[in-house]
Amino acid sequence: MINPFRQLIILLLPFLCTACVPTEVVDDLQFIHAAGFDYIEDSDLVRATVSVPIYGFGQEQESASFESETITAEGRTAKQIRARMNSKSPKVLENSKIEAVIYNEKIAEQGLYEYVDTYDRDPKVGQRVYLAVYAGSTQELLEKKLPIESEISRYIADVIEQNVEHTDIPNTNMHIFTYRYFQEGMDPFLPYLRMDGDQIQIKGMAVFKDDVMKGYINIEDTFIMKMLVESLSEGTYEVDVDGENFATLQNLNAKTRYSVKNHTLSPPEITADIVVTGYINEYSGDTLNDNVLKEIDVKMKEQIKNDAENLITRFQEMGVDPTGLGFQVKTRTRNWNQAEWLEQYPDVKVNVNVTSKITHAGVVE
Repeated sequence: MINPFRQLIILLLPFLCTACVPTEVVDDLQFIHAAGFDYIEDSDLVRATVSVPIYGFGQEQESASFESETITAEGRTAKQIRARMNSKSPKVLENSKIEAVIYNEKIAEQGLYEYVDTYDRDPKVGQRVYLAVYAGSTQELLEKKLPIESEISRYIADVIEQNVEHTDIPNTNMHIFTYRYFQEGMDPFLPYLRMDGDQIQIKGMAVFKDDVMKGYINIEDTFIMKMLVESLSEGTYEVDVDGENFATLQNLNAKTRYSVKNHTLSPPEITADIVVTGYINEYSGDTLNDNVLKEIDVKMKEQIKNDAENLITRFQEMGVDPTGLGFQVKTRTRNWNQAEWLEQYPDVKVNVNVTSKITHAGVVE
């Protein structure tokens, strides 16, 4: 039989443990919703800017509203910047509500992992935080007052999320970036943003070697990139039928399977088998009959094959591997060596095969 005194101790233990947990009062915290990092020219300093919501009541509003304000600090390390930023804030800065972290193109070209790691190590920060590269000053971006959305952090996150879910942008967030950064045989990528008037636009995808940006691909190429990186749904693709007429295919679903031939040789040969299904949403010609449908199907397969092979060649020339070809070889090769693979990668032959099925046509001339 358990001693009654011991039973009492067991019952009280949960209450004693909760007393040991540090508490934070919400009113004493200043929640960061977005952060930006800029490389300062002709110095070894980095400027960080955070966007924080300021709550209040408007003169003609009965309910609470808020606007975004910014706090900025400079330093050589993320920890130094954090300390200087807190020295300017009336409340303790808190990362748990952060939605997006933006990096200026210059800092991305220098290497940005230190400024990713500071959030990756924070247990209060969710792994689905969006990261992006911006063509311009992130300080100026976060200070903008945009008519389409009062809170800049929400706007940035919504633009990325909507394009990942419903268009041709490969899925990306902090978890995916860090996974690809540490995984041998693949490289990370991030959305590449710019301003178009008073609207934020995804210009393409920035591609990295480790944490260093080596360039970017245009938005027109992200469809093919997404197809090579992950399963694709709801895609849109334009096919040049005969130089004069074009067809737009919508709700495209695509899946790519890789196979490796002679994986023990140098270099190995890789085949990407792409299966595509979808329907024709628009055709600019006069009549869409069975013969034209077959012609569109043939042209689509040729165009996807050429676009995919050309994009992979570009990645090889840039020295980046966002499609994870090295990982495909690694999983099939005993005693795989990354240094040897990096030497082989520019000369690896990649064959792309495309099979397709156009399920039906919804035609608009």
